Amino acid sequence: MKTSFSQTATYRCMLYPFISIILFIYEAYLALYAHDAFFRPFFGDFIAVIFAYTFLKSFFYRTKQYDTKLATGALGVAYFLEFLQKIHFLETSGLAKYKIMPMLIGSAFSWLDIIAYTLGYLSIMVFLKTNQSR
Repeated sequence: MKTSFSQTATYRCMLYPFISIILFIYEAYLALYAHDAFFRPFFGDFIAVIFAYTFLKSFFYRTKQYDTKLATGALGVAYFLEFLQKIHFLETSGLAKYKIMPMLIGSAFSWLDIIAYTLGYLSIMVFLKTNQSR
């Protein structure tokens, strides 16, 4: 059975928000319940960049021309949040007293986080390169 253009457009329209919701739930689960030395700090940061990309892509799902820029923007946001951790922004601004802020921004700078963000970005780029012809 051949699908019509409108069915394909609807599928693409819902794909990235759906992936974003799943990744957000996974990130929330990691933040609340995972207290290990690998999955929460490293894999969570790896997934965070992919989540940011899929969230941004939810608004630009029809155009492939912005894919690299969206991925770079997601990486830039991750790096910026890590920079805020480096300068102790939460403590300086007084926002550390709100329990949700350290979960959103993070609380301690780490070069391993930078590596995880970069690997997340690279995985997006590999995905985009392998799906370029579609």
